[in-house]
Amino acid sequence: MFRQLDAEATNVDFVNQLDENESFNIIQYLYYYNGGGVAVGDLNNDGLPDLYFTANQQPNKLYLNKGNLQFEDITTKAGVAGNGLWKTGVAMADVNGDGWLDIYVCQVGDYKSIKGRNELYINNKDLTFTESAAIYGLDFKGFSTQSAFFDYDADGDLDLYLLNHSVHAPENYGEASIRKRRDPLSGDRLYRNDRGKFTDVSEQAGIYGSRIGYGLGVAAADFNDDGCPDLYISNDFHENDYLYYNNCDGTFREAISASMGHTSTFSMGSDAADFNNDGRLDLLTLDMKPEDAFVLKSSVGADPYNIYRYKLSFGYYFQYPRNMLQMNLGQLQGREAQFAEIGQLAGVDATDWSWSALFCDLDGDGWKDIFIGNGIQRRPNDLDYLKFTGNTQVQKSGSDLDIAAKMPNGLVPNCAFRNRGDLTFEPVGTSWGLDLIGSTNGAAYADLDGDGDLDLVTNNLNAPAAVFENRSQELLKNNYLRIRLKGVDGNPFGIGARVVISSGGIRQTQEMQTTRGFQSSVEPVLTFGLGAATLVDELTIRWPDGHVQRLYAVQTNQTLELAYKKEEGKRLEKNTERPVFEEVTAESGLNFQHIENDFTDFDREPLIPHALSTQGPRLAEGDVNGDGLVDVFVCGPKGQAGAIFIQSGQAGNFKSLPQQALENDRLKEDTDAAFFDADSDGDLDLYVVSGGGEAVGESDELLDRLYLNDGKGNFSLSENALPLLYLNGSCVVPLDFNGDGALDLFVGSRAVTGSFGLSPASVLLQNDGKGTFSDRTAAIAPSLSKAGMVTDAALVNISGKPWLVVVGEWMPVTAFSITERWKKVETPDSGGWWNTVLAHDFNGDGDDELLLGNMGLNSDLRASKEEPVSLYVHDFDGNYFSDPILVYYKQNQLHSYATLDELSGSMPILRKKFTLYTNFAKSTFKELFEAGEVAKAQRLDVQTFASAYATSNGDGTFSLEALPAVAQVAPIFAFAALDTDGDGTDEVLATGNFYHVHPAPGRYDASWGHFLKKKANGGFEEIGFQKSGFASKGEGRGLAVIKTGNDKLLVISARNNLPVQVFKVQ
Repeated sequence: MFRQLDAEATNVDFVNQLDENESFNIIQYLYYYNGGGVAVGDLNNDGLPDLYFTANQQPNKLYLNKGNLQFEDITTKAGVAGNGLWKTGVAMADVNGDGWLDIYVCQVGDYKSIKGRNELYINNKDLTFTESAAIYGLDFKGFSTQSAFFDYDADGDLDLYLLNHSVHAPENYGEASIRKRRDPLSGDRLYRNDRGKFTDVSEQAGIYGSRIGYGLGVAAADFNDDGCPDLYISNDFHENDYLYYNNCDGTFREAISASMGHTSTFSMGSDAADFNNDGRLDLLTLDMKPEDAFVLKSSVGADPYNIYRYKLSFGYYFQYPRNMLQMNLGQLQGREAQFAEIGQLAGVDATDWSWSALFCDLDGDGWKDIFIGNGIQRRPNDLDYLKFTGNTQVQKSGSDLDIAAKMPNGLVPNCAFRNRGDLTFEPVGTSWGLDLIGSTNGAAYADLDGDGDLDLVTNNLNAPAAVFENRSQELLKNNYLRIRLKGVDGNPFGIGARVVISSGGIRQTQEMQTTRGFQSSVEPVLTFGLGAATLVDELTIRWPDGHVQRLYAVQTNQTLELAYKKEEGKRLEKNTERPVFEEVTAESGLNFQHIENDFTDFDREPLIPHALSTQGPRLAEGDVNGDGLVDVFVCGPKGQAGAIFIQSGQAGNFKSLPQQALENDRLKEDTDAAFFDADSDGDLDLYVVSGGGEAVGESDELLDRLYLNDGKGNFSLSENALPLLYLNGSCVVPLDFNGDGALDLFVGSRAVTGSFGLSPASVLLQNDGKGTFSDRTAAIAPSLSKAGMVTDAALVNISGKPWLVVVGEWMPVTAFSITERWKKVETPDSGGWWNTVLAHDFNGDGDDELLLGNMGLNSDLRASKEEPVSLYVHDFDGNYFSDPILVYYKQNQLHSYATLDELSGSMPILRKKFTLYTNFAKSTFKELFEAGEVAKAQRLDVQTFASAYATSNGDGTFSLEALPAVAQVAPIFAFAALDTDGDGTDEVLATGNFYHVHPAPGRYDASWGHFLKKKANGGFEEIGFQKSGFASKGEGRGLAVIKTGNDKLLVISARNNLPVQVFKVQ
């Protein structure tokens, strides 16, 4: 679809060529290979966008667009070659508000032999320019990366955010409070435009300006939709990224931790745009995670867990080394937008050493695609290189160039991704002709030839710049609309305006901001792809001052010039629809704060993929005091007793009912609980499962408990009611498996503590009718005793007969027929990391369907029948301890997920075998060990990580259908079914997330809870929290739906290490 044009045809002969020598090189300056930028804009107002490239050491170049994709080098005549010794980013903006684009060039100044100041070229309106940075107060000297011109104070002219970087120094390492110390060379700046003179207002505006601001990306966008432009700052290395919300009063507040669950570690270029057409601006930040297995295994990756925790303790935020796609969910309460990071679900998380991120609709179908510029001249994060340079003798004797030569080549293809419109992207770099191999730093898009599609221009290090002609108009025949804005005096290009169009059933949103990607800026024209639509039904402009204009029935395939017009009384409408749920936690009286105890599972078992000790609290509900109202038990963590809350009154209020028996057992971790009548006296007793993954052996902390009810809600421990079973329990299901009228129990077990992957013992406990239980598993259902790493179970009606469905980690969906001697049936190819199962008759056919909570698809692990994710469990190194090794397919070969350092920490024999990381990187999993040792290992497989809706096949197997993509953004740990609108069809609530995992996969934190409605044509659709009102952030572990005395529905959501939430259905 794209054609790279020859320099001979375009006359664009720019090359950013470096002269790397002993006096200045990658060893002397860590950003030596960051390259230059490119800016695109119409400098002579002839309707054709021109090109300006920055070169680090060579002269910058300006090319005038002559039409037909031909350009003329007018650098010398224009007087814009630049005077500094190291140029970086560039932006075109109308700095003086005269209707002509000017050029601002960033530079590095006053570092070693490098001298220079930022330069501002004011347009003389005759294709010549006058350098005027000092006159305007913008001749900053320091570590500048890029500029973003925008009107932050809504006074009608353009202000400047100056993005600066830093270099390593001992004082850069320490607690995060360092960011409050201002630095004269590093640290960002905010300049207010005071009638043509720019004033540094950084400190008073709330902008950080310290040495640890390693700024590589800046995106200006109105993320919280309040009409004032916000800022996202991408910082390299250990410092947090900054998300500055505009207070609309000339100041900003930094609130990344209030909006995002985590960010990139080595944040580089970024872009903000509405990629999913929901009207909210999303964000893409780039990092350096390789897709190639060899490079991935031979390069520095995520921090070791102890270093990760150490950084957190110093006040830094959650950061992981991969691209992040932050999907904007909107605002719930307060002024901050809430984001769900879905880069791995979308398939854009690993693109190698990536610089420039651009959202742009390259095929004209109405959905924004992604272009990513990639590559580095040499890889300074290669593990063997770092090991080599760590040698003291090398440091003393090696020259800089000799040392740099040890870095491997890092030239890789650029990437392009086609937006599928379902939150995922298809890699199309090769098929679209954009997979240029090299080091592309700056990149920009523009319609260079006026045909309605977006062409691309890249600035490539040590290689010619590239111009890519987009031929989608010729090949796909999609329609388009281009919009030029004519704003107010001082901001004639309408920077900051938002345009929304509705066409062909798609609603698209764009904002006029030109600084995008890395060190680059795009033309100040908005291009909308329209697919087959021949008319824009409605076009709405929100100007920077808040005034709104609307047009209807706009013709396509044109460039529309729209001038500012004040239409009084019109603003963009806000949603005033009453949400389904209202949170009533504060007035409910259910004031349980779960407090997770401090325990690190990875200290005991470093190779397990995630912790097992943070999977509570679950809930149990039942009328414990016989007043006809449903009450609630909340499971407690180790060190905190579980609690019973009884309903009081008719409005759904609760009060705590203290229980000394529960308090006595507070050192046991509650992993599940159930109310049932154990002793046949007509009231509900309480069974509590003990587990949590901490206690080992025959510890009393592993013994489950049965508490008998006196009929008034007072519970006492029933001594000797249960056999002495030291299980790391996970779940309990009351059921009458022998038909004697007394409820028996199935108790599932989660894991063998200290031996992850081995199947623990799950049990059937038979009730004698008086509340005393015996273990009957071996006699009745021996196959159930080693069902697997059980997480949950449910009693299920299949064709009128009872079955027990058991799910777990590394398990298929497994059903046991209670009436057929516990016949075991596994659903083929259903192995997953199942967390929960809910049985419910959703379609009214009398049989139960299942909702199955899995890990979700927002992970770098991909599983299928053909290429499962597997766990090999064996004592590989002969030290009498089993080693659980997680393996997965990458590029059609089976690899260990753990790094060499992680594996050798548990199996030192591997360090002797692989003295070089390169050799390890070349080896597949089965080449790590002797073939005989691998053959001895127990293998567990996962074929799917998708949470699913399952329908019965009538024989104990189920047909699984993945839930919508938005419900796959994080693990699901709890479901609930309820009819909120009285239509007779139940909706679904789900909660999840999982924080206690290794830094390599990173926290699964993208879920705010899910409200799913059945669609008429099958499947589910999600209603976001802005419309539903159901927002349960955190690690959701339990859901309960209960009725109040006045027949209203309440939803209770239990979260790990957070307060329980209560919602009422309105």
